[in-house]
Amino acid sequence: MGHDAVKIRIRRGLVLGVIITTVLFIMGLTHVGEAFALEYRVYGYVIYKSGEVVHVGYVPLYIYMWRVSSLLFLAWLLSYIAYVIKPSVVLDTSGAVYGAFYVVTHYVYLFTIGAPVILYPFMYILVTVGKPLLYLDWGQVIGAITIWRIYTIMTISRGYRS
Repeated sequence: MGHDAVKIRIRRGLVLGVIITTVLFIMGLTHVGEAFALEYRVYGYVIYKSGEVVHVGYVPLYIYMWRVSSLLFLAWLLSYIAYVIKPSVVLDTSGAVYGAFYVVTHYVYLFTIGAPVILYPFMYILVTVGKPLLYLDWGQVIGAITIWRIYTIMTISRGYRS
């Protein structure tokens, strides 16, 4: 495959990634995203404010960002499962787009909950009512993989590898 063909495939992956990311954003911000809800919210939603749980009658921003980031995580995972089965620069590039947007929505979600967040390398602590909770930080994991894949794509586009 020629150098120009590789650049065309990279552009296709970018366009595909942006289009699908846009569709996933729309899905996450509408009722389609409610398919991820585990139960009907009779009691409403909560936010954390000044160390207390506050019940609200609206859907907080962090719920929407959780929906969008969940959809982007699934798109990212599926694109790289497909990439492992059949390597393609289009899948690799679109996966990098999903990964970059996942990282953004993940941290918007995390920092709009209202509870204090303490970041560590590849982990974070969410300080909620009761005991602080330690989590694997998928934003950092996917961010590191995405940086590596973007570097690989840029190397391929410059013609150092074919």
